[in-house]
Amino acid sequence: MIELDLPARVDLVAVARMVIVAAASCGEVLEGERLDDLQLLTSEAATNAVEANLATEHPGRVCIEAQLGFEGLTLSVSDQGPGLPAFANERRQWHELPDLQAPEGLLRDGGFGLPLMHLLSSQPVILLSSDQGTTVKLHLAP
Repeated sequence: MIELDLPARVDLVAVARMVIVAAASCGEVLEGERLDDLQLLTSEAATNAVEANLATEHPGRVCIEAQLGFEGLTLSVSDQGPGLPAFANERRQWHELPDLQAPEGLLRDGGFGLPLMHLLSSQPVILLSSDQGTTVKLHLAP
C-alpha cells in the first residue's frame, strides 16, 4: 500500500501522480493504457481534492492511498473540504459526461473529473461526501 498525506498544494499533484504511477508500474500491476488511465485519474482526483481544500478558510490535507494487488489497483483520494453540493449526493447522474454538442456544453469549464473517473474505472466509483470532506474511491483492473 502507498499512502501520501500532503498539504493542499497544486504543485504536489504532479508529485503524487508520479509516485502512484511509478508504484503501479514497478509492481507490474498495470501496463500501457491502464497506466495512462491511472495517471489521468490520479491527477483529476488529487486536483479536485486540492481545490476543495483551498475553498475553505483553513485548507486541510489531501490523503491519497493506492492499494496494489493481482486484481489491479484501488485508488482512494480524500480531502478536508466543504463536501460536494447536496445535488451530488442525491440522484444526480454525476457519472455522465456533459453534452458537448449543446451550446452550454461548449462553454463549460470543468466538471469532467467525476465522469472521467466513472468512465475509466473498472468498478463503480465510490463517492462519500459530507461537510467534513469528500473521498473518491475507484478501482483499475489490469
